Amino acid sequence: MKKSKQIAFCGVLAALIITVMFLGSVIWIFAYIAPLLSSLIMMIICDITDKKHAFITYAAVSIICTAFLPDKECALTFAFFFGYYVIIKDKLEIIKPKVLSFLIKLLIYNIGIISSQLLLIYAFGVPLDNPWGRWGIAILIALANLVFIFYEFMLGAVIKLYNLKYKSRIEKLMK
Repeated sequence: MKKSKQIAFCGVLAALIITVMFLGSVIWIFAYIAPLLSSLIMMIICDITDKKHAFITYAAVSIICTAFLPDKECALTFAFFFGYYVIIKDKLEIIKPKVLSFLIKLLIYNIGIISSQLLLIYAFGVPLDNPWGRWGIAILIALANLVFIFYEFMLGAVIKLYNLKYKSRIEKLMK
C-alpha cells in the first residue's frame, strides 16, 4: 500500500477515534467504554498499516483528546493505556510462560491506569470521589483489574473475528 493511502487511512480512523472519544466524553455512560472501542480501531490501524503509523496516530489522537475533550478521564484512559496496548500486545504475548506474559500485561495496565488517575487528581484538579471509605481505592483497583481481564479476553475474541471476517474486506478496500 502506498504511503499516501496509509496516511489517509490513519487520518480517517483517527477522526473516527476522536469522534468515539468525544461521545465518551459527553455521554457519561460511554466514558469508560469509549477508550475500549477506540483501542479496537487502533488495532485495525496497526494491522492494515504498520506499528510506526499506529504509534503516530496514537500520539496525535492522545494529544488532541487530552487537549480538547471535556472529560479528561476518558482521554487519559486512552492515552495512558488503551491507545497503545493493542500496538504492543503481540510483543507481550511472545513472553513465555503465558502466566508471566499476563502478569506483565496486568502490571502495564495498572501503571497506566494509576498514572492517569494521579495525573487527573494532581494536575487537572479532579477531586477523588471515594464512596467506599478507607477501602475505596483498593476496591476500585480490584474492579479495574477485573475490567482488564474481561478486556483481554474480549480483545482476543475480537481479533479472531476480525481476522476471519473483516480483514480481507478492509484490505480489498485499501487496494
